[in-house]
Amino acid sequence: MKQVCSFLFYIKIFSRKVVMCGIAGIISRHSQIDTKNIVGNMVENMLHRGPNGRGSVIRQCSKWSVGLGNTRLAILDLSDAGSQPMKSNRNSSWVTHNGEIYNFRELRSELESINFMFKSKTDTEVVLSSYEAWGCNSIQRFQGMFGFGIWDESNRRFFLARDPFGIKPLYYYQSDDIFIFASEIRAILATGIVPRKLSSSGLSSYLHYGSVESPLTIIEGIKSLNPGHYMTVDLKDDVGMRSDEVAYVNGIYSQESNSQPDNRDDAVKMLREVLENSISSHLVSDVPVGVFLSGGIDSSSIVALMSQVCDKKPKTFNVSFLESDFSEAAHSHFVAKKFGSRHHEICLRGEELQKMLPDALNAMDQPSVDGINTYVISGAVKNSGISVALSGLSGDELFGGYPSFSRAKKLEFAYKFPLSLRKKISEIGRNSLNGSVRLRKFWDLLEGDCNPWSAYSISREFFSYKEVQSLLTKTVNPYVKPPYIDSSDYMKQVSIYEICGYMANTLLRDSDCMSMAHSLEVRFPFLDPKLVGLVLGLQRNWKERRGQKKPLLVDSVSDILPKKIWKRPKMGFELPIGQWMQLILKKEIGEVLSNKKKFEELGIRSKEVHSHWEMFLKNPEAERWGRPWALYVLSNWCEKNHVT
Repeated sequence: MKQVCSFLFYIKIFSRKVVMCGIAGIISRHSQIDTKNIVGNMVENMLHRGPNGRGSVIRQCSKWSVGLGNTRLAILDLSDAGSQPMKSNRNSSWVTHNGEIYNFRELRSELESINFMFKSKTDTEVVLSSYEAWGCNSIQRFQGMFGFGIWDESNRRFFLARDPFGIKPLYYYQSDDIFIFASEIRAILATGIVPRKLSSSGLSSYLHYGSVESPLTIIEGIKSLNPGHYMTVDLKDDVGMRSDEVAYVNGIYSQESNSQPDNRDDAVKMLREVLENSISSHLVSDVPVGVFLSGGIDSSSIVALMSQVCDKKPKTFNVSFLESDFSEAAHSHFVAKKFGSRHHEICLRGEELQKMLPDALNAMDQPSVDGINTYVISGAVKNSGISVALSGLSGDELFGGYPSFSRAKKLEFAYKFPLSLRKKISEIGRNSLNGSVRLRKFWDLLEGDCNPWSAYSISREFFSYKEVQSLLTKTVNPYVKPPYIDSSDYMKQVSIYEICGYMANTLLRDSDCMSMAHSLEVRFPFLDPKLVGLVLGLQRNWKERRGQKKPLLVDSVSDILPKKIWKRPKMGFELPIGQWMQLILKKEIGEVLSNKKKFEELGIRSKEVHSHWEMFLKNPEAERWGRPWALYVLSNWCEKNHVT
């Protein structure tokens, strides 16, 4: 395996052009709309996603005008071969594609066996040819991260698709005579067609979870194409457009492997093999590859596995702080020294964050309480000459690393007690103890349904539903649609909730926009479909061990990962923003949160905003920093994007 990976690094065994980029498109029946100019505006608005090139094509189809646009960040095959939008060899179909299809070589061979010819060595051309060969069903053959749009001129159809995990974003807007899609909401707003109006449902979702749940967005009328879905838009001169959104995977758990191991030892061996294969596939690149290294189990496992499959030493990156409670510098240094990586430490001070904060907030495509940390490390990685970085994201979701897992297990026990008793205990606790957010969540869990959904949902909330209604000037029904899971295994249930919820709507979305703001591609080896399918299908007791974090993952790499790493307490990659909010950022945030007119325009009670800010300043342990921070980010985002 190591020799193969080394060969891939130094010799291009199969030249291809893979691009992380921005895609856009529009259909319009309005003759007064300048399609070419609109596509140009969308592309211009996303140049940060692809500074290596841009392209567009405009097609006329009866009464309809169709435009496609693309920006390019070249990762593999740095030549001009396979520029986008790309035209089919067979007919007048066009594609604009963002992402990477890992199994494109196998698909290309299959297509060649049925007489398809290729003029480039790109996975983009394989995407287009696959659609021509197998239609909408082609999407089920792709393995990778992607969001793309195909204009099928012969059938007068737009075909849009997004990868199963939602790694690559795809948004759309539709009216009677206009359909627009793009990689970013701000590109759609740049058309001037969509009103810059705040979505009340999106706002409620944001306040509850700190990010907007798909398919909602923060803008009224703009939707997110759900992960694992495709969409068709058919043009009819007499009746206009007909659209249909279809799930091509039946939930994340449908990715489960059909061949499961007979015992835990076999599971550990199988997991190790799948992990090494995933690392190898994510390393293929014609530009330097780096690793986000926190020094925790997930990122350290990636570096350790890289030492097994590849001779080339990676560059590793860690963000550290003077505040020792938040810094993992010592752990990342230990891992880097152990595996001989070329390590880079970025020590961030509050004053430095203050200087870069405007740019970081500008990079947000939607408001999010998270993401600033990804912006910081992505900028440092890119400035070091790296264009591709590996992340350990989804290790917690798959292997039970979040508190939501342990809470779900405890709720199994609590459910054995009558609801009346649990409510009585909760009432006594609320009345006799302080009103901190953490304790309020505990009482909510105790007197709730005591199921895995409650463990996930309440763990992830910023403002409770009752608090959201107190903040908003009008009543909004909360958007809550937990994924259906045909399983009684709490580990599997919480994994799927975390993958479909927090990971897709916060972590992956933030990773995309914050890394692409620096023209950096981030890859996620733990999100390999085979790996996810294997782990979700394994028995619950194989993933648990008292007093041990992520035992299944640890056992699979125990021969190479030092005990010092997996024995230490878990630390999340979190900036000490709460401390900085009381010091260097206090004036800036205080002024924003004191703008009564702005919040009232957004439909938020300014009195409640002021109350949360004052409670945080008075008792930051009771009123967690994320709540006033969420309000600050929201106001800032709406101001910068002229949204009311």
